[in-house]
Amino acid sequence: MHRALKIFIHAIFWLVFTAFSLAISFGQSVREWAYISNLTPHMVINLVWAAIVFYLFYFYFIRFFERKQFVRYLVFSLLVSLLLTLLMFPLHSFFYPQFRYFDFRFMGPPMAGTFILAQCGSLVRGFENWFAGIQLKNELETRNLKNELELLKSQFNPHFLFNALNNIDALIGTKPEKASASLLSLSQMLRYMIYETGTDRVPLQKELTYLDHYISLQQLRFREKDYVKVDLPRECGNLVIAPMILIAFVENAFKHAHQGGQLPVIDIKLQCTMGELFFVCRNHYRNDHQNAPGGIGLENARRRLEILYPGKHELAIFDEESVFRVELKIKFT
Repeated sequence: MHRALKIFIHAIFWLVFTAFSLAISFGQSVREWAYISNLTPHMVINLVWAAIVFYLFYFYFIRFFERKQFVRYLVFSLLVSLLLTLLMFPLHSFFYPQFRYFDFRFMGPPMAGTFILAQCGSLVRGFENWFAGIQLKNELETRNLKNELELLKSQFNPHFLFNALNNIDALIGTKPEKASASLLSLSQMLRYMIYETGTDRVPLQKELTYLDHYISLQQLRFREKDYVKVDLPRECGNLVIAPMILIAFVENAFKHAHQGGQLPVIDIKLQCTMGELFFVCRNHYRNDHQNAPGGIGLENARRRLEILYPGKHELAIFDEESVFRVELKIKFT
């Protein structure tokens, strides 16, 4: 907790205590005019007494409570309240001759007040510790999430890059013109990945343009024009999205796609409104253990969604009869 906030909390407490003490003292002085001349000494004594009690528990006796030694804490609270009350009585009797030691009307309220002040000291210290703990926890969570996101990105981007380079390498010898087109698409994608994905959010339209480049690069591998069916909107307004979220699902579809006699093998569709995105990616795959869809890419995407859109997304994955389908809904605010 910042020092200024601590000073503010303590200042408010002592202002309230002083106002309360003055109200009680003036109330008594109206009934007993002889007491009014001793009001200032009594106020000074009360403030010194209150400060001693408050900060004894604020700095020291709170430790018993923090260690969960509740019985010891209660015993010390009662003993300290009794002891300090008895120690302060001689000063009060010096300025107020009518004061009687063993009259409960005189002893009871100061002892009760001492006990309450002791608990106030512990309460203020407990509140400060609780608040500082929340700040530390939030800071650690923020740092951990940032580190985890950077790790996920570092795992994700090279994986895609290696796949893309392998595809281009396969085209260089047989179809150099298509390899050139692939390199151009790859350069535009790398430009986007390096220069525009360093922020938390990017325009959704740029993310879709990136997907277009990726899909066009992958389509060069297939002879069938209907191998991939794509329905991406040309305009999505001013929606923004976390970068590199959707590519994991598209990459997974191309990685595990297998033509089993039915076209399209891969079907990618996205719909967007002013407040919501609905994305579907479906692909056929060979029904064997080695070619089963999934892997680190999907797990990273799932984790990033949990971090970046907590409570604001729905991710459903279906695996039925050699068809793998991902449905993602994101609600924007």
